[in-house]
Amino acid sequence: MAVKKYQNTKEISYYMCDRTHTLTLPMLVNLILEVSGEQSEELGLGEEVMQEKGYSWIILQYEFEIDRFPKNKETIEIETYATEYNKLFCYRDFVIRDLTGNELIMIHSTFALFDFTKRKMARIPEEIVVPYKATFNKRVKRTPKPVEIDEEKAYSKPFHVRYFDIDTNQHVNNSKYLDWTLNTLGGEFLSNHKLVYANVKFDKEVYEGQVIQSYVSITENKETSLSAHKIRTEGITNCSASFKWENRT
Repeated sequence: MAVKKYQNTKEISYYMCDRTHTLTLPMLVNLILEVSGEQSEELGLGEEVMQEKGYSWIILQYEFEIDRFPKNKETIEIETYATEYNKLFCYRDFVIRDLTGNELIMIHSTFALFDFTKRKMARIPEEIVVPYKATFNKRVKRTPKPVEIDEEKAYSKPFHVRYFDIDTNQHVNNSKYLDWTLNTLGGEFLSNHKLVYANVKFDKEVYEGQVIQSYVSITENKETSLSAHKIRTEGITNCSASFKWENRT
């Protein structure tokens, strides 16, 4: 059975870009979630329907393989499809292409179903995943873990969780965690490096009013660098990430 694929085009606007007129990673996440939401709406499983059932989808992990990020005013095609699922997790891929068909970014993601009433992950009912035509596989897929930070070399910055960080699912928006991790690197590092791979794992929710600490340690080589990240609140790890960078020449 072929998976159910969905595609849509999006034009990159200036407010999605950084000072180099390049789409940012947090804005990319917002775009792909918009497209996956469009597919769910088309299949009759949009946000309102899911909320009536007492559920929402939450993202547990992203893995990004990046050739290049789109530029301001560039139109891209985003294709998405659920690849497989088990009782607790659903795996979805996203492919970003330019209009000539060149693959720019490949994203692998892991989703889970969140029960609003119980405030915890729920088993995935068949009727919620069948329309996507994903393959059932009872085994949990092994996904690569982000690289651990070097505690001796790590430094951190604090960030406040604000009212507008909360999205319609009543969670801190995924893109905010990426803002916090990337901003800790500082402007000089970000200006001199190109992101080519990212692995982001979400562990525990953060809540409005909390102060998070965004930790990072950087290992620099001649041509590449690796940054390892942790977001923590009161000693609890809320998110882990590692990014591979190429040095800009």
